[in-house]
Amino acid sequence: MTLEAELHNEMIAIYESVGRETGYWARRYLQRVRRVGGFQAAKDWLKPNSNPTSGLQKLADINRLDLSLEALVLRQPWSSLFTNEELKTAQKRINVAASFRLSEEVDSNQKLVEGSVCQVTINSYERNPEARRRCIEHYGASCCICGFNFEKKFGAVAEGFIHVHHLKPLSEIQGEYEVDPITDLRPVCPNCHAVIHLGGKTRSIEEVKTFLQH
Repeated sequence: MTLEAELHNEMIAIYESVGRETGYWARRYLQRVRRVGGFQAAKDWLKPNSNPTSGLQKLADINRLDLSLEALVLRQPWSSLFTNEELKTAQKRINVAASFRLSEEVDSNQKLVEGSVCQVTINSYERNPEARRRCIEHYGASCCICGFNFEKKFGAVAEGFIHVHHLKPLSEIQGEYEVDPITDLRPVCPNCHAVIHLGGKTRSIEEVKTFLQH
């Protein structure tokens, strides 16, 4: 069996694993893989101007990006089938998906006890990946507070990794609203994002900048 044929089978196996573990069955993904073959489907999905697979953010939300197509092609022996540009696209998408969500703190008055098994219920507010992409496209992937850029510090492996902060916390809106990626969102590094929400507050960009000045 050729390496391309093995990749095809592995992509089918990923579809089944994601379905069993998450309940998300990516039918269009499966149809595409079966129609053109896994290798060609992967190369089509990894074109720089193409869209990520539809389930990528779903996997990020449950911390299972390891089950994504992008993660698969970055692993040996599959990575040898793809160009450096395609592998770079895969890595960038994983970085963007991984940095997409940072839950604003919601006070639930719930006690946390270490060393025991417990069920934790949190409020989750949906983010729009397209709004995030447009924000970064406009402002870049450097922190608007401290200027930190992951790619410059760590290289291509961290390209595109940055948090995106809602100037008005979704937890305060308590519902759907039409987000403007330019006026409502800003790229911030995880450190500055943590300080923005430190102690359950939501500080302004300008306020956190003053902390740096001191």
